Amino acid sequence: MSEARVIEVAPIETRIGVPGADEWRALNERARTGTMFLGPEWLLPWWNQFGEGREQATLCVRESGRLIGLLPLFIERARLGGIEVRRLAFLGDGDTGCDYLDVLAEPGREREVLEHCLSKLMDLPWDVCDLDGLLRDSFTAMQLAQRLPARRATNSVVRDGRVRFVCPYIPLSGTWEQYLEGLGRRENLRRREKWLYRQPGVSVSCARTAAGAVKATEEFLQLHRTRWAVEGGSDGLTDARHDAFHREASQRLAEAGMLRMCTLYAARRPVASVYGVVHRGKFHYYQSGYEPSWASKSVGLVLLARTVRDAFAEGDQEFDFLRGNEGYKAEWSRGERWTIQARLWRGARGRGARAALGATLFAREALKAALPRRALGTLRKVRRILRAPLPEGENRFSAALRIVQEP
Repeated sequence: MSEARVIEVAPIETRIGVPGADEWRALNERARTGTMFLGPEWLLPWWNQFGEGREQATLCVRESGRLIGLLPLFIERARLGGIEVRRLAFLGDGDTGCDYLDVLAEPGREREVLEHCLSKLMDLPWDVCDLDGLLRDSFTAMQLAQRLPARRATNSVVRDGRVRFVCPYIPLSGTWEQYLEGLGRRENLRRREKWLYRQPGVSVSCARTAAGAVKATEEFLQLHRTRWAVEGGSDGLTDARHDAFHREASQRLAEAGMLRMCTLYAARRPVASVYGVVHRGKFHYYQSGYEPSWASKSVGLVLLARTVRDAFAEGDQEFDFLRGNEGYKAEWSRGERWTIQARLWRGARGRGARAALGATLFAREALKAALPRRALGTLRKVRRILRAPLPEGENRFSAALRIVQEP
């Protein structure tokens, strides 16, 4: 009779660093759910910048000391529906916009790793377990749906779920030329490329090293903010913590050989940037930015085409646009996947927050339905302004008033 395996779930850690970065990275490379957002290159900088006031609650599953499973979590005090709760969530939740968050498990060991993680998870002190960013058809999502039927109490836990984001992508089969023939905007793209590359001082660089990442990251941050300034500010880069996060993350990604920070220069000045990350044969189009004065020259379109072409040339298997249903993604993509949010509510406080939040969301959706599309857009701009750093000499009232008065 073979000796039974002994699986040990590590106790809740009060600091990030267990597991070690090397064994964490190795598991992220092996696991079927592994992605750029689940590795130490992304989550260690995330915790460094956004962990304040939160308790580290990452679960490690080990076999004879070897890491075979990881569920990266934290606990925080939060208000949902006006009620204060203890909220358990994925590392990476909220800030920086992470997709495809999940349990990391040794290939073939997903079921037993999830069993141990869920068992330990139930021992943690939470009122709501908020698992946002799971792939809709992931093993974890399907297991939660089977074990905890929606809106029905099971062992004092009630599960809710909702679809969150569409993530369009391009399967990189065939060649760039073959793909381009099926692109609706190819003639416009060719005209734009032809005109742009005739201009003086036009070039494209792609930072991959830690040294190159320093300059490229600063150019990206500036272009991204400049591009979104006309919309009242970026939802993705709102304060100095985000800047610090991306400076650290881009260094770690570059050191791991994953960074592809591409910049288009015109007149030797940066006019467009793409923040790309390659992980396990997939190019992730994380963010972009451009100089608004060059928008009419389609510099963003030209640089996007260059990054897709380079992904074909490097033998990547997929070009993933990540979350968002922007029109240009629909034009370029050939497939899509969806992420979901699974919420587990527990105890009187959790059930109370669930009821209060449901009423709040209902009122919010009713308000949205009653407002014209333009009014909704204006409200979103005002909201971004109220959160973002203000231009010199402007207060929050004058900034909001300026947006409201825009044609």
